[in-house]
Amino acid sequence: MLSSDRAVAASRWRPYAVVLAVYALSRAVSAVFIVVAARAQVAVPASLSSYHQTVPGQIPARYRDVAVNWDAQWYWDIVLHGYPHTALGPDGQPVQTSLAFYPLYPTLCRLVGRATGLDFSLVGPTVSLLLGAAAVLMVYRLVATAVGADRALLVVTLLCTAMAAPVLQIAYTESLGLLLVATALHLLQRRRYGWTVVPIVLLGLTRNITVVLAAVVLVHWAVRIHTARRGGDDGERVPHLRLGGLLLVALAATATWPALVGVITGEANGYLTTMKAWPGFTSSPLHPPWVQAFAGAGPVAWVLGILVVVAFALVMSRPSVRAWGPELWGWTVAYCGYVVLTTSASSSIFRYLLMAFPFALVLVPAADGPDRVRRRLAVVAVLVAVGLVTQWYWVREFLVLAGPNFAYLFP
Repeated sequence: MLSSDRAVAASRWRPYAVVLAVYALSRAVSAVFIVVAARAQVAVPASLSSYHQTVPGQIPARYRDVAVNWDAQWYWDIVLHGYPHTALGPDGQPVQTSLAFYPLYPTLCRLVGRATGLDFSLVGPTVSLLLGAAAVLMVYRLVATAVGADRALLVVTLLCTAMAAPVLQIAYTESLGLLLVATALHLLQRRRYGWTVVPIVLLGLTRNITVVLAAVVLVHWAVRIHTARRGGDDGERVPHLRLGGLLLVALAATATWPALVGVITGEANGYLTTMKAWPGFTSSPLHPPWVQAFAGAGPVAWVLGILVVVAFALVMSRPSVRAWGPELWGWTVAYCGYVVLTTSASSSIFRYLLMAFPFALVLVPAADGPDRVRRRLAVVAVLVAVGLVTQWYWVREFLVLAGPNFAYLFP
């Protein structure tokens, strides 16, 4: 009896061990890419004002020096100095400040740093790496609940080998954001509405994407109403009050950090003020940066952009895709729309799209026979190979500070 219980427990945890093995192996490969590419890193010129450097890295660069490039320097600034008390420069104009970066991740790093005595160049990447492990486990559980364990493992594999997946082990917020998004979606999927409040509130202190979860709550709510009207859910009543409260929490969480910035600076629009200093910023989704980019690129860009939007809409409207459930489907549609409406056409788009992980299910459809399973695995193998090649490119061209124009790549 005891051995039987152990066998059941082992079979229950084995998929999670496989997920962690995939994560560990992929992160090891990315680490090799970073170490090799680090040889090309150059010192940041003191005269270069477009790159914020809190602590100069060692040259020749090590893994830890590359892992705290770009936005990580802003988080290091927050860990060492906290936040400034204004979003304006001496001339009264908006300037780039750490107020643009949300506080939960640097707060975690500061606490770990104090507990261990290690500096941010070690703590930041390590915290991200561990949070990333928790995130892929939650992604697996979320997707497995919706479409099954086999496809969930393939989604995790594609996520871990995506072009910008090395961001999961550098001092950025993608790991924490991915963990909180997947947790919120899974709790919503299980209808644990009270607990869903926790990751939503924390996400409001991590990334400016909480409004997307508000859209997902609306989709989930609409599906529950539709199901109830058709006599589904075994007659269970739709909890309108709890879902309405959850929607309000998601909307309020969207405004949490901008409101706190107003308190810190005494400037009501302090967050938007500092954001205006970044290239590609837009204060309204009615004027998306992508439209501005297309306006100067000619009619071919417009045609291609429209074709991409139409193709995406057609794919996401397929019954097999809607069968993912309102949480995965709603997040994918709303998040991709949010990225298009609010972000600029830069290389950052590759790491932003890591959050659109459910879209990988389009590439690994359900397979009802041995032949289709083999074809699906072959497709995944090709995609993994392509992903690893593009990872090397992303690390070499976007992450490492190499060449005279590195400060304008916006990773």
